[in-house]
Amino acid sequence: MSTSKLYIYDTSSSIDRRQAAGRFSGASKVTTIGAGSVAELHTKLGECLAQQLSFNRVLFQTHGNSGMIFFNHVAITADTLRSAFGGYRQLFPGRTKMYFDGCNVADGAAGWTFLAAAGEVFLKNGGGITMGYTSLGSGLPGWVPVIGGHTLHLWGDLRFIDFGAGAVEASRFTTDGASMMDLVSAAKSLESF
Repeated sequence: MSTSKLYIYDTSSSIDRRQAAGRFSGASKVTTIGAGSVAELHTKLGECLAQQLSFNRVLFQTHGNSGMIFFNHVAITADTLRSAFGGYRQLFPGRTKMYFDGCNVADGAAGWTFLAAAGEVFLKNGGGITMGYTSLGSGLPGWVPVIGGHTLHLWGDLRFIDFGAGAVEASRFTTDGASMMDLVSAAKSLESF
């Protein structure tokens, strides 16, 4: 069975819960995973494997820092991804876009390392893109019209790594900041996540 979008958020965070409320209500082909710990995330990803689900878009909505995301204040880093998450690549059989919306996730050298590790671990089958911001963000509650549920990054850059099949890195690129109108437009377009 296949759905197109996987939405993962940290249920231990009141901000992430408010963003998730109504975020994809009524949307078809979205599988939502709310996890309050790394262990619960593993359990729920394992359930997706057991159900033979597959995805081509993934949104991780969590708190972040340079080169890491958090579930209940426990960090998932590049090393954690490489050592503990390799068994989930079957969830992403084709080209997949993977967005980490947490604050500063893609910042600095650790940010590039994290995005690279995510691609190496999850995108081995069909390749794809990993992406994240270099700046703090502001999480909007899910009920806000048009852009509700999104994390707005009012400064900083959006970094991308493009991978071919086999998780071979093809290129890295960065946006050069964004104006407010660009951010609103980007938030609307991220509905494709």
